[in-house]
Parts: sequence; structure tokens; C-alpha cells
Amino acid sequence: MKLRIHYNLASLIAAALSLLAASCSVPAGNAPSIADLTLTTGFASDYRPLDSSSDFYMDSPEVCCSARVTGACENTRVQGDWIYIKGDMAKEADPLIRRDQAVCDTDCYVGFTLPAPAGGFIGGDYRVEFSVDGRPGPSTGFSIRRDSSQPLPQIVTFTASPSKIIAGQPVLLNWKASNTSRINIQPAPGTVDAEGSRTVTPVQDTVYTLYAVNRGGVSSSQLSVNVSPAVKEKPDLQVTELWTSGNILAYRVKNTGNLASCATMSRLYKNDTEVSQDYMAPLAAGEERVEAFQQYHFSPRFNYIGGQGGQDAGIDAVNMRVCVNSDGSCAESDPSNNCFERTFGK
Repeated sequence: MKLRIHYNLASLIAAALSLLAASCSVPAGNAPSIADLTLTTGFASDYRPLDSSSDFYMDSPEVCCSARVTGACENTRVQGDWIYIKGDMAKEADPLIRRDQAVCDTDCYVGFTLPAPAGGFIGGDYRVEFSVDGRPGPSTGFSIRRDSSQPLPQIVTFTASPSKIIAGQPVLLNWKASNTSRINIQPAPGTVDAEGSRTVTPVQDTVYTLYAVNRGGVSSSQLSVNVSPAVKEKPDLQVTELWTSGNILAYRVKNTGNLASCATMSRLYKNDTEVSQDYMAPLAAGEERVEAFQQYHFSPRFNYIGGQGGQDAGIDAVNMRVCVNSDGSCAESDPSNNCFERTFGK
């Protein structure tokens, strides 16, 4: 029993020594601090500022802030909060725009970045507030300016082709804008040139917004792409043509689906009255075939009853319609194209 107690005490002592070795040796009253806050357009490799500026514009790509951390030890946590103060932003908007964090193990520089929104920065006054290990530190302010002397960008064109697709199909976006310093299309493809095209593949109904930004402000345009769910493994029987062959009515049907059809019945209608039926054998995916109503003898000519009794003096118009899969026995991806009609005569 005594041996076990001695072993546990040794373990505790070793653990305590390990913690002391890993702890930060900071003299009393000299906690880590932040100095040299600098707003800049970019950083060097060690996060030192490349320049100094407190005025930015609506078309600035980003706002950067560099700071020097002194008295840092292992796992010193530095936080930067980007705060909106006043300006053109809606009053109900959250004043905390973004929160950045970094860790320093020794004295170092940290750099935090506020990227521009897709529609450009909103004009107004802002502040970035620093803290170290949860203790409030210094802050610095900056402004986003609007150049009212510069006219707004002009969106010349913004189109999608096609605007209705089945999920998985591509859509070509085309656009052109003038008097702009930056173009952004959301939700994709993001930042692009002032003129160009890009292929996107939305999986659901999507509204695309194009933002054109310059120092004077932002112009925007929207378009919608409607996306239908992809249909898997179904036939699609489509009638494409109806004509006479002698006194027999023939029709052309194609299976445009991706699965073979089943055997079905086709029906023939004269002026909306059914006059004949035709058995149609299965069609493979992509197969096209000519069918005919062999049991129905058709002629659009009828005797004209009048002063010339019995003489074929005219041709009466007659509407003929053929519908495949007329009993709905074969499940299709698009049953709306099963019928085809044509008017014969005058």
C-alpha cells in the first residue's frame, strides 16, 4: 500500500513540473499587449503593414489592419472585431460585421482582413477593436467613402441561356458592364471581368445577381434559372408527325427517354371522337418508329349536298389526333407530348 501512494505522489509532482515548464513566464503586471495598430491595403509576409490609410472606398477589395503584439507567450489569443458605427447601412443590421482571431507564441505581428461584400462596401464609419486573452485592448477607426462625382456603373447585358433546365444541365451566363472597377456574380461564379461568360450548373431554382461597383456606388441586375428535378430511368414517348399513306393514317413516334417503353395502345380521334386503335410494341430508349392505323380507312373528301347534287364540289376540313400510351399503362417522364394533331382539308 505504501509503495502505491509513493508512486501516485511522484506522478503528481512530474505533472506539475511539466505544466510549469509549458506555462508562460510573464513578469507581474506585464501581460501581453497590442501596439502599432495600422490600417492598410495589404500585409508583408509577417503581417507588417505595407502602407497606412484610414480612408477606403466602396470599390476597395478589402480593408486590412495590422497590430504588434508584445509580451506574448505560448497560445496568446488575439481577437479583432470589425464594428459598423454609422452611415448608409440599415439601422437593424448587426453592428458586429466580422470577428477574426489569431494566436501568438512569442512577440509577433497579427493581420486581420475585412473583405468587401459582393455589392461593395457600404459607405460609413467603422472601427476595429482588439482584445488579448479576453481583455479589451486598443481600437482604431476608418471610413468607407463614396465618390459622388463618379456616375454609377452601367450593366449593359446580363443573360442566362437556357433559363429553364433539368438538374445537372449547364447554363451559360453572359454579361457586360461599363464604368466599373469590379464585377461580382452571386451565388457563383464570384468576381469576374467586366465582360465575359461562364458556365454554371445549378441544382435548384436559383436567382443570380450581378453587382457592378465603382467609387460612386453599385448597380445590380438579377435573373432567375428554373431547375426541374432530374428524371431517372423512364421512357418518354413523343409523336412528331401524322400523315396519310393512301387512305391509311400513319404517324411517327420516338422514345426520347432513357429507358425502354412498355407495350401500349395508341388511339385515333376524328374531331375529338375516337375512331380507331393501334397496338404499339415497346420502343428502346432513343428508338424511332413509324406506326399506322391499318383498320381505319381515311379520306377528307365528302360529297357536297347542293345544287350540283352528288358532285364532289369541295373538301370539308377534319381534325385528326393521335395519342400514344393512351391508357397511361406506361409510366413516362413527360406524358404531355403523347398526342399530335393535324387538320386535313380546308
